[in-house]
Amino acid sequence: YTTDLIDRFIPLEAVKMLSLPRAVANFSDVMKRQVDLRIEGENLHVFRNNFRCSENKSPKFIDFPEPENGWVSEKVLVEAHAGEDAAPISRYLADDSPDGLETRRKLAGPLLRAFLKMVFLDNFVHADLHPGNVLVREVTNATNPRDLHYTIIFLDAGIAMSLKDNDRKNLLDLFRAVVLNDGYTAGTLMVERARYEKCTSIPGGKHAFASEVSAIVSEFHDRRKKGLTLGAVRVGALLGRVLDHCRRYGVEIDPAMSSVVVSMLVLEGLGRSLDPDLNLIHAAMPFLLRRGAV
Repeated sequence: YTTDLIDRFIPLEAVKMLSLPRAVANFSDVMKRQVDLRIEGENLHVFRNNFRCSENKSPKFIDFPEPENGWVSEKVLVEAHAGEDAAPISRYLADDSPDGLETRRKLAGPLLRAFLKMVFLDNFVHADLHPGNVLVREVTNATNPRDLHYTIIFLDAGIAMSLKDNDRKNLLDLFRAVVLNDGYTAGTLMVERARYEKCTSIPGGKHAFASEVSAIVSEFHDRRKKGLTLGAVRVGALLGRVLDHCRRYGVEIDPAMSSVVVSMLVLEGLGRSLDPDLNLIHAAMPFLLRRGAV
């Protein structure tokens, strides 16, 4: 209530840019998700449905624990056991042997594609994907014991984010801009979609903002000559620089966007540790076209 009054009756640009009602609502929502385990149970059901975890399919690349019916309350959440054969992904990160490196490469693709699916197809993003929340289960092929399959299990789904339509479009446009090297259009659309912005009140402000976004994207795009691999590029850093420009030019962004960017930074680092040669654009393109699959 107080933040609504401040936002409504104090006509200062700095106050408008803070977007206090949405920031407080976002922070409150995150805190509630952490202390009410019913929300985590609901999130697990959504993720399991999005990734079709209940289907008896093989191989299963991604899995989420299933909440036990009748054992979910505000303070208690009982989930199906991941299995004794499930190990923390950190164990694989520590294995630098030739076989270990090969296994890490097999894990990197499904991990990255799972996150891209959350962002671009489902708009329901696990926002706490540090290595401690990722397990790996080895599954042996019954007909060929040497043929191991790996299932990635995501834990601790209490914090999940969904972007507003405009912010989701902005993120999609930024990724497309990297592919097409058209950051100017992406920057222009960000200004036009913003709930609050001061670019258009400054002579040449909209052009200046779009030009700076274009410069960031062009710098990123030029690295394609070396290959847009996780080892060569930093998508999270690119998004962080764009958000910083939004702050400087007074273009408001939903606070949830920052949470998604932080999640992308964490997962990008994990993916880079697994396989620095994985091509980001090749992985992202099907999801940008809304045809991707894990």
